[in-house]
Order: sequence, then structure tokens, then C-alpha cells
Amino acid sequence: MYDDNALAIILLCSYLNSKVETIKPYTAIQWGKLADRILASKLNEPADLMNLSKEELKMILKISDEESERINQLLSRGVNLALKLENLESKGIKVLTRSDKKYPTRLKKRLGKHTPPLLYYAGDLSLLNIKSVAIVGSRNIGDEGQKIAQDLANSCTKDKLAIVSGGAKGIDIISEQTALNSGGVVVSFIADSLERKIKNKEIRNDIMSGKKLLLSSQNPDLGFSPGYAMNRNKYIYALSSGAFVISADYNKGGTWAGASENMKNKWVPTFVYDNNINDGNKELIKRGANPFKIIENLDLIEITNIKYEQPTQVDLFSMSKVVENKEVYEMELYDVYDLILPRIKQILIKEKTLEELCKIMNINKTQMSSWLKRCIEDGHIEKIYKPVRYLVKD
Repeated sequence: MYDDNALAIILLCSYLNSKVETIKPYTAIQWGKLADRILASKLNEPADLMNLSKEELKMILKISDEESERINQLLSRGVNLALKLENLESKGIKVLTRSDKKYPTRLKKRLGKHTPPLLYYAGDLSLLNIKSVAIVGSRNIGDEGQKIAQDLANSCTKDKLAIVSGGAKGIDIISEQTALNSGGVVVSFIADSLERKIKNKEIRNDIMSGKKLLLSSQNPDLGFSPGYAMNRNKYIYALSSGAFVISADYNKGGTWAGASENMKNKWVPTFVYDNNINDGNKELIKRGANPFKIIENLDLIEITNIKYEQPTQVDLFSMSKVVENKEVYEMELYDVYDLILPRIKQILIKEKTLEELCKIMNINKTQMSSWLKRCIEDGHIEKIYKPVRYLVKD
């Protein structure tokens, strides 16, 4: 179920089209700039873009011909988007946009315009409401690093704190699995294919039991890429209440880059294992990270209560029109059928058979028949016999 604002953002910012994109969707930074223009115009929210012509977009938003064409083309992908959303839903994957009330406020508050406009997820979003600790580290670890990660994860579980990690081999997997084995919960912001991850039986069981939430800001069918893995490190830190670095290589790798970025921006407190072995650990401590050695001496509850003063960020469309009553909010949502209906009615200005409709919309007969049945029940189209064909009624 997606509201108008969510659908507009998904259309503008996602790569969910089944075909190769000829016009690139908006990145987080680009979306932030466009959102500024929307707010500065007479429009109230992203949904207002959906019924505007290219000329109206250009005039209202004060943008170029190329930009208005880009917006128009991206918003016209409704049919393909609907099919993809249905396909993802069948696999247990949903989409969260910045307009959704359940979108993690920690990300928006700490990252501002760098906040991803879309999050793909599988699992219980309420896990984001639990205070959490990020546990990160390089893949190459010894027995000592493994034990520290396990002890820390067990302590977090004991204190009813969630583990936030990246789901990578090494420290990430060790801390996540330890927490799950001891009755804890895990939020994993992965850098791999979300579709492939949830095919793992053990991961599916953890998701279904409410113990694990998988998140990603990239298209769910895309695999691992070093660039995306590096970029998503900020999301791991920003989702947590405090971050623990078990092992880091000096001046290289994702762990070093993520910890350095967090310390620079002061999203959350950074704690580094003081083992006198890893050059990266020693250098991070020299640069101001909090050293720790013995897990039992850590007061994790107190650590997660530490708050840095965050710069004021514009909370773009979260929502512009706030609906306080949850029941009213839920009534305003609708499914992807509502996105398809106008296109079906447009096509059926002239009579069409089922086969003709399937060819025009490039979908199978089962799905088309399902939509036609709903259209008939809702009184939008009529079924004509001998031979069977369909025609719009209103």
C-alpha cells in the first residue's frame, strides 16, 4: 500500500523499471534539490507533480526543458512500476520513502539531504524504534576480535539493544549471529542483493520471527559493489545510538572510511577496540575515538543515551500535510491498482480484447484478467460478448 507521495517519489527515484533506464532516476542529492523547488513553488508535495504537463512543470518549478522532460518521463513509468512493486511484494520486499511516517527519523535528522529517498526492506520496521548499537569491523579478524564482537553482541542483547550492522563477512556476521542466538534482534543494512539475501532459509526464518530487518537503498536485484558498500556505511552509523569498531585497517577499507566519516560528522559516539595490534584502531583512537578494552566495563545504556548536537535539517516531505489520526492516514492509502486504472481506461476508449490489452501493457493474461475484473466490479469498464472485449464506461 502506497500513498500518492510515496508513488511519486518511487517513480522519480527508483530503478525499478524492468527495462534499461534511458533517463536516470534522481539521486539523494538531486532529489533534495528538486524537493526544495517543490516546496518553494505553489505545489505542496511530490504527488502534485503527477498530473502536470511538461510545460507546467517547467513553469511552476522554474526548471529547464531537459529537467521537465526527465520528470515527465520518470512519472510515466506507472505500469512497469506497479508490476515490479507487486513482484517485490510477493517476495516479501517493500519500499519505504521519505514521505512515509515509518521512515527512520534518525536517518533524516543526521543525514539531511544525503538521506536516501527510498529504502527497500524485508522484516519488521518496528525494530528501528529500538535503541541500537552499530558493530563494525574488517573481514580479516583473529580469535581475539571474534570474541570481543561476540561479547559485545551478548551484552547488547542483555541490555535489550538491537545490533545494527552491514551483514558482511567477518565482524558483521559474527555480531549479528551472536545476537540472534542469544535472543536479540538485528537491523542489517546490506550492500548485496536484497532479493538474493532473503532466499536464504535461515535469514527468512529470522525475518518471519521478527528478529531481523534487512534494509537497502539500492535496487533489490543488484549485487554487491564496493562503491555502494562504502556509501552505505553512513546509514549503519546514522541508524544506531553508538558505534563500536572492532578492527580497522589504517587509511583503507570500508571500516576505516565509515568510522572516519562518523567522527567527522559526529552522528553518534565512536568506540574503538584498543588492542595495540591494528594500525587503523590505534590511529582512530589518536584522532579522538573512545578506546575500550573490557566489555564488562562498558555502560551500553549510558552510551546509547549520548546525543551530539545535530545541525537543523529540512525534513523534506515527511509529510507536508501531516495526518495525526492513524486511522485516517491508513484510509488515504491505496494499492497499485489505482496507478494502473487511468491507463486501462485510456486504452479502452476503444474496444479491446484481452489479448490486445496484454500486448499493449506487456503483461500476462492472469494479471490483466485480475485488473479487468476489479475494473468491472468498480463500474469503470464493461464486458462485451460475442466476441469478448472490453470498453470504458465513464
